[in-house]
Amino acid sequence: MFRFCYQSLPLPIQSCRNIGIPVTHLIFLQIPLIFPKSLSSKIDFPPKGTYLDCSFIASYLRKSWGLSPENALFVSKKIKIKSLGRSEANLSLFREYGFTDTKISRVVKSRPSLLLADFEKTILPKFEFFNSIGISGSDLAEAIARNPMLLELSLENTIVPFYDVVKRVLPVQKVVKFFGHATWRFSSKEARSNFGPNISTLKELGVPNSSIVYLLVSSHVSITLQQDTEEFKENAAKVIGMGFNPSLLTFGKALQVISTLKNSKWEEKMELYRECGWTDDEILLAFRKCPLNMFLVEKNVVPKMSFFVNKMGLQPSDVARTPDVLQRSLENWIIPRCCVIRALLLKGLIKKEFSLSSILSCNKEKFLDKFVLKYHQEIPQLSSIFEGKMSLEELGLGFDDTGRKKQL
Repeated sequence: MFRFCYQSLPLPIQSCRNIGIPVTHLIFLQIPLIFPKSLSSKIDFPPKGTYLDCSFIASYLRKSWGLSPENALFVSKKIKIKSLGRSEANLSLFREYGFTDTKISRVVKSRPSLLLADFEKTILPKFEFFNSIGISGSDLAEAIARNPMLLELSLENTIVPFYDVVKRVLPVQKVVKFFGHATWRFSSKEARSNFGPNISTLKELGVPNSSIVYLLVSSHVSITLQQDTEEFKENAAKVIGMGFNPSLLTFGKALQVISTLKNSKWEEKMELYRECGWTDDEILLAFRKCPLNMFLVEKNVVPKMSFFVNKMGLQPSDVARTPDVLQRSLENWIIPRCCVIRALLLKGLIKKEFSLSSILSCNKEKFLDKFVLKYHQEIPQLSSIFEGKMSLEELGLGFDDTGRKKQL
C-alpha cells in the first residue's frame, strides 16, 4: 500500500509550490518511511538506527546518484548516514532542476556534505534565486558543478550582495561564468566591502565595461577585486605608470598580474626571462604586449625559448617583440608550424621574411591555406609534417643547433 501511495504521489517541488502544497507536506510525499520499490529492489538496507557502512553508501551512490565506483567510494568515506531520506530528497531536487548524473557526481564529490543538507533551507532557495535572475537548466547545473561551494554560501549575505554589484556590468551569460568560477571566494566581509568600491575605481579611471567584465570572470578575480581599496588604487596607479592605457584590455590583464604577484614573485619572473636572454627593457616591453606571460612558469617558458633560439636560429629579442607566442603549446602548436615554415624556406618556396606572430597567431585554417595547401604540389609531405606524422629529418631538412640566426 505504501509503495502504491509513493508511486502515485511524487510531485515536482516547484509544481507543488505553484499549487499551494507546503514543502513540508511534499517531504512526506517524496520521502516515506518505506522507500520506493525501484530503490529498495536495488539496495540491501542495513538494520535501522545504525550508521550505514561505507560499502552500503558507496553502492547506493553508484546505483542512485550515478557516481563512478571510485567517486562513490571516496564520498562514502567522507560522510556518516543513518537514513537515506534527506539524500533522496536532495537527489530529486538536483534532477528536477536539470542536473545530469555527471554534474551531480561533480557536485557531490566536491561537497559530500550536500548529501545531508536540508534541501529546503540550504539548496532550494539558491536554485530559486538563480532561476529568478535567468540562470536555469544547463546553465545552473554548469555553474554549480564548477563551483559547488555556492550551495554552502549564504544567499542573503554573500550571493545576493555580489549579484547586486555585478548585474550592472555583466550580461546573464557572463553572470553564469562569474558564479561558476572554481576560484570564486567572496565569503569574507572584507571582500564584500571592497568589491563595489574597486569596480567604481576602475570606472573613474576610464576602464571600459569590457575590461571590467574580463576582471570579473577571470580566474584571479578573487584576488584582484577583493583587495583593500587603497592597495587596489596603488596597483592601478602602478600599472598606469608602467605605460598601460586604462581604455585597453591589456590594462585589466596587467592589473590582474600586479595584484596577484608579490614583489618577490615578480622578481622571480624577471630573473626567469633574464636567464632566457632578455634585457629588463625587453621584459617590460613584452609585459606591455602580453601581461599574462608573467604567470607562466619555468617549464612553460624555457623549452619554448630554447626551441626558438637553438632550433629556429632566432634571437631572444625576436621573441620578446612577439611575446604572445609563449602562450602557445610547444608540441601542439609551435613545432608543427615552424617545421612547415622551415621546410618551405629550405626548399626555396618562400622568400619573404615572416614574423613569429604571423606564423603562430593565425588560426589553423588560415595557416593551412597559406602554407600547407598552397604548396602541396611542391612538397606533398607538408600535411604529414604539420600533423606530426613525418619529421623534417625524413626529408633531409632537420633542425640544427648552431644558433645561427634565420629570419622567418
